[in-house]
Amino acid sequence: MSQNGNILIVSAHPDDMEIGMGGTVAKLVESMAVITSVVVTNGGRSSNPFALTEQRMAEVRREEALRAASVLGVKDVIILDEPDAADQINTTAVKRRLVEILVRLQPTEIYTLDEELDRHPAHRLAGKLVRESVLETGLVPSGGIWAYEIWGPFATWDRLEYIDRYVAKKMVAIAEHQSQVATIPYAEGVLGLNRWRAVFADPKASAPAGVYAEVFRRITISPPAK
Repeated sequence: MSQNGNILIVSAHPDDMEIGMGGTVAKLVESMAVITSVVVTNGGRSSNPFALTEQRMAEVRREEALRAASVLGVKDVIILDEPDAADQINTTAVKRRLVEILVRLQPTEIYTLDEELDRHPAHRLAGKLVRESVLETGLVPSGGIWAYEIWGPFATWDRLEYIDRYVAKKMVAIAEHQSQVATIPYAEGVLGLNRWRAVFADPKASAPAGVYAEVFRRITISPPAK
């Protein structure tokens, strides 16, 4: 885990970071990392139990994202404001912004969604755009590039972070997304997954090393073959 450096987290929706890696985010902040969260879409077409207009929903989700990030200690939140539909995202514009952010921040560690294993098309697209943008910059983050899980648990992973001390803060951050958790119990679902991760982390262990954990897959950036 990188310390005392700039860390970039790129998500598709305003609540992805909190659900998928909120505990690790709080853990990184405690280690004095400076975190920038980039959210690709405005979330305007997400679960809408209060029958808000798409524009108003986007405004609400921005407010929720800022509050949740503040709970976790994230320094900056950048919302790229793309439509909340994978097939309407302007990939050229997003990559241009991502390249600008990567060059400016020179992050020591990057987190995003898994472009292969996540079942949500916007999540897969976000992961793909991050990989392509990193490749374009030629950046090699010393702490690596990591995918976190949401829509589809990983069968294998490269890193496990115990989040026992941070799970309460993660739950508070998820709860800030009131428009979403009103009808979908994201916190309950991911808390169960984090508990399972800790209990079943090591088949050779005589007892679990922690109570809750988040896992990550390493993303390898390979230059195109010549």
